[in-house]
Amino acid sequence: MNRLIFSDIDGTLLNSALKVTPKTRDALRKQIINGNVFIPVSGRMPQAIMTAADQVTKVCPLIAYNGALVLDEMGQALNSQFMTAAKALEICQYVEKNDNGIAWNVYSGYDWYYSPGNNRSLVEQEEQIVGLKATATSLEQLKNLQGVHKVLLMGTPQRLDEAQADLAPRYPDLYIVKSAPNLLEVMIKGVSKGRGVEIMAESLQVELMNCCAFGDNYNDETMLETVGHPVLMANAPADLKEKFQTTTLDNNHDGIAATLAKF
Repeated sequence: MNRLIFSDIDGTLLNSALKVTPKTRDALRKQIINGNVFIPVSGRMPQAIMTAADQVTKVCPLIAYNGALVLDEMGQALNSQFMTAAKALEICQYVEKNDNGIAWNVYSGYDWYYSPGNNRSLVEQEEQIVGLKATATSLEQLKNLQGVHKVLLMGTPQRLDEAQADLAPRYPDLYIVKSAPNLLEVMIKGVSKGRGVEIMAESLQVELMNCCAFGDNYNDETMLETVGHPVLMANAPADLKEKFQTTTLDNNHDGIAATLAKF
């Protein structure tokens, strides 16, 4: 029976040099040849997902924005959930009012916006990681967006922890989660990688028990809880390792390939 192989990108599919190693690439390609489906899952926007995934295959379904946007292999939307531009604007105004070094980013469909008045160096780091350029905009211009799939806050771990603690009670309708120590992601409630996996599995008519997922951080938790074969990378936080018993090697030592070799 065919399997769906879901994989987070940063810290999972990619090594520290932001590359898919030859061993992991070949292991995934072997699964694709055998009729299984490789599906990258990330908080990244669609184009940024493919800058990583195309090291494995040029065409594949994908789950972007932590599940807010689910696309089939032809790029057609299976699911699209977004907050209003007004709600995203409030989050960005909060960041600018506090003026504590956090940079805000707004993602709408295939577009990525940032404020040139924020900490530009943080945005530049993200541009280098994903291989794309963000578009400078203003708070006033954000009002014209039809919807926002994700707001991403960048900053020091301490400042982001403070922002998360402050924003969560203010916005109970939003899902606020860290994808890395220096990245805080904001989406509407109901959006999660787990829900994205469910939608994709239903579309491809594959039972969740026949799905495998690889992840390394807190925004992968719902995805790992959803599938029949969850696998946590060795570079994951210690408390997640206590929760998920199945672990593999880290992203620099072909953890994905090591698990796929057992299939």
